[in-house]
Amino acid sequence: MCSAALLGLAVSAQADVTFAYGVTAEDQLNRVGVYLYPPVQTEGVLSTGGPLVAQAGQVSAQVNAWADVRTGMFKAMTRVDINPVGQKPTDIAEAYARLDVTDTLVFKGPGATATAEFRLSYDTHFSGLGFEAFAREGALSHFQQLDSFRTLTLSYDIENPDYDPGAVCTDFGSDGVYCPPEAQRYLTIEKSAGKSLFREVALGGPTGIYTNGDADNGHYSGTEVLTLEVPTGVEVRLSYTAYSGARCFHLASCALVNDATHSDYLALLAPQGFSSASGYAYLGVAAAVPEPATVWMGLAGLGLVAGVLRRQRR
Repeated sequence: MCSAALLGLAVSAQADVTFAYGVTAEDQLNRVGVYLYPPVQTEGVLSTGGPLVAQAGQVSAQVNAWADVRTGMFKAMTRVDINPVGQKPTDIAEAYARLDVTDTLVFKGPGATATAEFRLSYDTHFSGLGFEAFAREGALSHFQQLDSFRTLTLSYDIENPDYDPGAVCTDFGSDGVYCPPEAQRYLTIEKSAGKSLFREVALGGPTGIYTNGDADNGHYSGTEVLTLEVPTGVEVRLSYTAYSGARCFHLASCALVNDATHSDYLALLAPQGFSSASGYAYLGVAAAVPEPATVWMGLAGLGLVAGVLRRQRR
């Protein structure tokens, strides 16, 4: 396969955090592979270990990402570039980073319930979206995408006040099993919040262009707030995902940047206090990481190293 690719994965000691990332570059003319570095974990901060680049001819994909779940932080810079002069639109470049967290929380308080407020803050820049119409190459799909999303789901179980020990479930064979509400001893309460920023620009028909999504080139920032009353002393399941990515698919010219280096923070405000099975604080505060200018200076240096590696392999 004419590609240069890297995938990374790191899991914390509690096995409740997954930090994954990848870069792929496929130039149909130049079949060059560059092999890079594994992910690193230092003092609780998961990262790509610096900016990573996949290069294949005139196609490149770059990712630099950090995550610190102790403070609820996720940051990423993803970039893809395709510029093979005079070539058919068949090249591919992809870069992404993703954080998944699961945890169990117990809220404290003198009463039967406590107030909990979750804040999902984000700050993302999209650039490079858009291209001129061209004739489709065979039956291939031609598109570009920028994607940034974060989701939070909380759930817990309470006793069903209508529970009847004598109630039974009915088995309908291939249609499944139906249990009436009174047959369920516990009810699951679930609340969620999130924010998605996404845009796809694609070729429609022989030479038309269409777009999907609600975000375009520009700066997007804000905070999604989820406030709820939760029972004290009850285990509350938390599931949180943050993602940043860029993709150019079957194109001859494309340059996208998803700058989320000042991006996602998950904060939890509980006046009466809470405990976390993983010991995380969810403070929603920034960690010390390089500024974007420093990030791209590092990427430029790494690009020179990649060029030397390619010449050595040849």
